[in-house]
Amino acid sequence: MSLKSETPVGVRKSVATLPDLLRYTNYRQYLKDYYLAQKQANPKFSIRYFAKKANFPSHGLLNYLMEGKRNLSKRTLVKLVSGLGMNKEQALYFENLVFFNQAQTLDEKNFYYEKILHGPGKSKFKKMETSQLQIFRRWYSIAIREMLNLDGFRSNHAWISERLLPPVDPGEVEESINLLLTSGLIKKTANGFRASDPDITTDDEVKSFLVKSYHAQMMKMAAWAQDEVPVNERDISSVCFSIRESELPNLKKQLQLMRKELRSFAAEDGKGERIVQVNMQLFPLTKGK
Repeated sequence: MSLKSETPVGVRKSVATLPDLLRYTNYRQYLKDYYLAQKQANPKFSIRYFAKKANFPSHGLLNYLMEGKRNLSKRTLVKLVSGLGMNKEQALYFENLVFFNQAQTLDEKNFYYEKILHGPGKSKFKKMETSQLQIFRRWYSIAIREMLNLDGFRSNHAWISERLLPPVDPGEVEESINLLLTSGLIKKTANGFRASDPDITTDDEVKSFLVKSYHAQMMKMAAWAQDEVPVNERDISSVCFSIRESELPNLKKQLQLMRKELRSFAAEDGKGERIVQVNMQLFPLTKGK
């Protein structure tokens, strides 16, 4: 969108093509691009003036904010939205985006992610709703994709629902299959479906959040399996030991190699009998030096 940019007193007004807020998944980057657009239209547009225009207490605080060294408070957020002249739709999106970016827990991020998805306007988040990354939002989407390799697989939603452990509602199965189709992760064939393997790319901010959400779901599933799955069908164990700080990268590499080796157990297409999940976790139990 193009708006007339405001300029300091005594400086000739010019027109700046401002960035479209709804295309952003990180509010700090939006503020940086907003400033650069104003600066390009008018070289005399300074951070100091930007801070004044945005009702910020100081230009130093604005710098820290854009660099990720400070967070926006609710009070400062209201001032900033007013100072930048956002309309109601932009203000709501910006507020949810700020809280999504600043969230400290996955539950918080999930909450604001859902608010953005169901908010007004055609945001980038909504365009990404059918992207390959969305399979990480629900654990069973990846499981359903792997089920295509099962011997005797049926594309019937009820059949898939009953085979999943724990069972998933047929309606949710249908949603996952539609997502897998629209994202290109599976393709429809004369006999049903087959898996495809396109590249999965998007912003690091969203990618990191969705992948973390998937791993969190799987860790909860492991806790569920410990009580609900017979011991002869699962293996949940751990090992605790001391290690030199310099050996941590090598230990991580060893786990990565082990993960690749586990893929050799995968059955040939159409010959699988069960879908399994193998979790490997490495995390410190003490602080470093």
